Amino acid sequence: MNEAERHFDGTIGQVPESVALLRRHAPEAFAAYLAAREAAYRPPPEGHLPLAQKELVFIVLDVAAGHVEGAVAHAEAGLRAGLTPGQIMEALSIAILIHGHQCWARAGAAVMKRVEELSA
Repeated sequence: MNEAERHFDGTIGQVPESVALLRRHAPEAFAAYLAAREAAYRPPPEGHLPLAQKELVFIVLDVAAGHVEGAVAHAEAGLRAGLTPGQIMEALSIAILIHGHQCWARAGAAVMKRVEELSA
């Protein structure tokens, strides 16, 4: 397993297909993306947020952007990092206040459906 695979395996469990395509077709852009992602995932004390909080931020931003695959992957990682379904839903409720019902319909509902499946 190479460095990139270890990073993605350790964060969201796998390299997303969109990232694999970037790696194959734009290796320099991928290297910059990986470096930025590794910096964002630095644990305290170098990083300032615990892993669960970072995953919650990723979930909300992906939902606001309509990125279902990413939001669901980060929800799964967030649950592994200790987030509760209630914490995820409360953060999504805030996203709905700012971005409207469409962000819920596009991606938030898919996140909570997966959270329900994993929490059952």
